[in-house]
Amino acid sequence: MEGLLIAIDGPAGSGKSSVARAVADKLGFANLNTGAAYRAVALLALREGVDLDDGASLAEVSRRVSLDERGALVDGVLVRESALLRTPEVSAAASTVSARPEVRAVLLEVQREAAREASTQRGAVVEGRDIGTVVLPDAELKIFLSAAPEERARRRAHQTGREAELDRIREAMRKRDRQDSERETSPLKPAPDAVTLDTTSLDLDGVVSRVLELARELREKGA
Repeated sequence: MEGLLIAIDGPAGSGKSSVARAVADKLGFANLNTGAAYRAVALLALREGVDLDDGASLAEVSRRVSLDERGALVDGVLVRESALLRTPEVSAAASTVSARPEVRAVLLEVQREAAREASTQRGAVVEGRDIGTVVLPDAELKIFLSAAPEERARRRAHQTGREAELDRIREAMRKRDRQDSERETSPLKPAPDAVTLDTTSLDLDGVVSRVLELARELREKGA
């Protein structure tokens, strides 16, 4: 399956990151988390006091961010504060930042370049919210993951160790869903040719197995 591009999209808490990592590991592919780039921009903007309504200034911040299979880099330095990148504050800012056309224009090329480099070497599983629709519309396999809102909030609370803040996380995710699906630029939605998988009652192994099965079927048809 060398050179295969797999796009995995879906809302927060649908299982994108866990599924993408596991599928990439099984196939020996690179795993690119494009959301990390938007979160890095948001974190940097918050730290430096950049107005989240100032698209031009946010674009300048975005030009300092790059992406590879290790994660997001700021000024060439890997951002290792993964827990901090997923706080409600950064998540809310990332949703605002990701709606700015100026930011998306900069990061679109960052994401495409990272995907091209990874797929040329061995193949890539690229996750995000507009991979199949905008970033990599020609990806051979497109997956859209979904899950019930309550289950997604529970997963995010467990992932970040903030179970006591479940109500706050649920409300933040509801707001993020609305912002992501209603934004004019690259709204969150399945690509017309994406396979939608509801992960509410599926464990990680079950979802990963299904994605791998789809990848094998795709390659067998093309053989």
